[in-house]
Amino acid sequence: MSIDPSRRRFAQGICALGLMPWLASCGDGDDVPAVELEYADAVRGMMSTYFLPGVLAGVRRPGQRQWNGAFGKANLDTGAPLVLASSFPIRSVTKSFTVTIVLQLVRDGVLTLADTIDRYVPDVPNGHLITLADLAGMQSGLVDYSATTPFQTEFIDDFLRSWTEQELVDFALVEPVLFQPGAEYKYSNTNTVLLGMTVEAVTGVTLAEQMGTRIFGPLRLSSSAYPFDADLPAPFPTPYGVDINTGVAGEYPQISPTSLAGSGAIRSTLADLLSWGDELGRGSLIGPTLLELRRTQSRPVTNGPEYDNYGLGVGEIGGWWGHTGSGVGYQLACMNDPVSGTTIAVMVNASPEGGRRDLNFAQEVFEALAEVVAAA
Repeated sequence: MSIDPSRRRFAQGICALGLMPWLASCGDGDDVPAVELEYADAVRGMMSTYFLPGVLAGVRRPGQRQWNGAFGKANLDTGAPLVLASSFPIRSVTKSFTVTIVLQLVRDGVLTLADTIDRYVPDVPNGHLITLADLAGMQSGLVDYSATTPFQTEFIDDFLRSWTEQELVDFALVEPVLFQPGAEYKYSNTNTVLLGMTVEAVTGVTLAEQMGTRIFGPLRLSSSAYPFDADLPAPFPTPYGVDINTGVAGEYPQISPTSLAGSGAIRSTLADLLSWGDELGRGSLIGPTLLELRRTQSRPVTNGPEYDNYGLGVGEIGGWWGHTGSGVGYQLACMNDPVSGTTIAVMVNASPEGGRRDLNFAQEVFEALAEVVAAA
């Protein structure tokens, strides 16, 4: 989506980006470990490179104190700083939650990954062949509803429209399949919306309720929710589109989370996202067998987010596993290193304009922080 030229546009200089003090979870001055200063420098470097308005970032390493950093602005008009407690829509990081619930139902014997989607959702092309594993691993061959022209036309016409899950997937189900199930990889929001519908079909309650009962509650993610309207609890940052060539930024609208459903509806905070990254690493909600399976049942990525491989609702980048999120002014990364147990979470209140539309600012910050972790 391009920035509306009628909205006010302005260039961001380095002074608006890198001078906001970073905030550690404890300690300051001479008590700050050198590695924490390196974390802050890594974030500032990415902010300068991409003209980012604001960044939240956290690193949680076993045996070391947690580092949290808040940089830049929540709103460029008012100059309000971005603060650690800010709520963000986490976009596609939601997929890792939705697939985790599916895996819990597999663990409980309610579902199997070999089940075909036609058992739970009717009229899906190749529904008698597409398994839940195909959907979770982005190998179904179904078109991404959010990439279709009819959906985009209606979405742009009313960003706050309330959608049903069936309305979303219907945009994809009328399109020819791209390939036979399991033959290729193709990132598609349709897949995870269908998995959310499957959860609702077999449990008889909404995906939102399942999120609360199965994930938010047990992990004490008290600042996370699966909402049905665009309102975010204060404090929250304004979303921006940033031209990576010029630094010109424009404000984006908030959007209804129902336009993303099980593929991207959740909102959360940095603290909760760090806890979720830890869970993706240890797998306490699904058990060791399914944790291993969600990583090993993977294939190289050929489109979509820039993972090296994609498993069952999680992607791999340089040995780290987790999920990224992107869209309409917000970008996220939540990644865990299974070797060291380290989790990195990043939240950015901007998405790119002006070329490289597939670029994820949060992923760039994550990778810079991961380099510091590796060196340390």
